Amino acid sequence: MGLEKTNVRKLWMRRMWILPPIVLGVAAILLAPQIKRGPQMEVVAERAVKVRAMKVSKLAVVPRVVGYGTITPARSWQAVAEVAGQVAWISKDLKSGHTVQAGMELLGIEEANYRLVLAQVEAQLSALDVKSRTTRSSLSIAEQEQKLLRDDQDRNRSLAENDLVSQAAVEASERLLLNSEARVQDLKNALDLNEAERQVLIATKEVAQLDLNRTRMVAPFDSRIVDVNVGAMEYVAKGQLLFTADGLEIAEVEASIAIGRLRPLIRSLAQVDTVVSGYGVMGLSALVRLRTPTHSIEWPARVARVAGAVDQQTQSLTVVVAVDRPIDVAEPGKRPPLFRNTFVEVELTARPGDEHIVVPISTLHQGRIYVVSDENRLEVRPVKVNFTQGSFAVLEQGIKPGERIVTSDLVSAVSGMLLDPQEDKKSKRRLITEATGKEPQR
Repeated sequence: MGLEKTNVRKLWMRRMWILPPIVLGVAAILLAPQIKRGPQMEVVAERAVKVRAMKVSKLAVVPRVVGYGTITPARSWQAVAEVAGQVAWISKDLKSGHTVQAGMELLGIEEANYRLVLAQVEAQLSALDVKSRTTRSSLSIAEQEQKLLRDDQDRNRSLAENDLVSQAAVEASERLLLNSEARVQDLKNALDLNEAERQVLIATKEVAQLDLNRTRMVAPFDSRIVDVNVGAMEYVAKGQLLFTADGLEIAEVEASIAIGRLRPLIRSLAQVDTVVSGYGVMGLSALVRLRTPTHSIEWPARVARVAGAVDQQTQSLTVVVAVDRPIDVAEPGKRPPLFRNTFVEVELTARPGDEHIVVPISTLHQGRIYVVSDENRLEVRPVKVNFTQGSFAVLEQGIKPGERIVTSDLVSAVSGMLLDPQEDKKSKRRLITEATGKEPQR
C-alpha cells in the first residue's frame, strides 16, 4: 500500500508541471490586447537619382557618310608578248615591287628573224624601184615612137587624098601606130601594177617594222611591277603574259554606300549651292583613310564617277573615289603609296547647311528621349528623328535648344522621378566634334 501511494504522488507531481505554462499562455493571450502599441508613422525622404546630362543646342551638322573598299590602280598594264621568240635580255628593274618610269625598256625578244624579214621587204622595194625606172624609160621611148608614127600617118593620109600614095601604105602606117599605142598602154599598166605592188610592200614593211618594235617591251607610263612570269633565255609564244604592272598616277577605291545614307548629303548640297547640287554625288568632298593599330593615315581624294546601277540586293550605290599621285606624298614607314588591294575607309562629306538639334544616338529610347525638367524631374518625351549619322541623331521635332537631356542609362525610368543631373562635358565635346568636324572651344 505504501508503494502504491508513492507512485500516485509522483504521477500527480508530473501532471502539475504542465499547469504553469498553460496558465502563462492564457495570461499572455488575455493581456496582449491591452499592452500592444499602434503602428508608428515614418516619413521617408525622396532620393534623387544621379544622372549625367547635357544641354541641347543647334549645330551646323557636316553631313558625312563612310564606306569601305580596296585600292585598285586606275590603269594597269598586262605586258603580253605580241611576237614569238627567245627572251634576249631583261632589265634589272623588271622585278616585283620595283618602280619604273614611262619609256623605260624592260625586256627584249630576239629580233634577228624580224630584222631579216624587214631586210627582205626592203630589198623587194629596191628591186621594184629599178623595175619602175626601166619601165618609165621604156614608156618615154614608146611615147616618142608613137608621136613619130602619128605624124607619119597624118602625112600619108594627106598624100592619099592627092592620090600620091596607095591606100595600103596608109593602112600600114595605121597598123604601126596601133601597135605603138598598145605598147605605150602596156607600159603604163606595168607602172600602175608596180605602184600597187609598192603599196603592198610598204604595208609589209610597216608590219615587219612593227613586229621588230614589238620585240622590246617599253613601259607606257610610270608604274610599279606587280608580277613577273618570264626569265632570260626563255622562249615566249605570241599572246603569252610576261609581267603585270600598276600605274602610279591615280589610285581608285570602289565604296558601296546605301542610298538612304546619301540622302542628307545630297540635300545639304541643294541647300548650300543649287548649281553644285546638279552634280549629285559628284559634288561631294572625299577622303581616303587607312586605319592601323597605332594611327590612321588620310589622303585627300575626289569623286571620280558613280556606278550606273544600284545593287539589287543591298540597295547601295557604288561610288568610285580617286587619289591623284599618292606616290608623291609617300613616306617610308609613315605613309604607304597605296598598294593594290589595301583595305581603306572612304568618307564623303558635304558642306554644312542649316543648323539642327543634335543628340547622341544612345539617348534615344524607342523614339523617346529623357528630358530633365526645370524642377530636376524626369520627363519622357517622344521625338521625331530626321536622320542618323555615326553616333548622333538629328532631330526634326520634340526638343528645343537649351533643354537638358539625360545621357546616362537609367535602370528604371519613371516619369516624374527626381534627378540629380551632373553636366556631361565629355559627351558634349564628342558630339560637337563629330557633328561639326571641329573641336569645340573650351
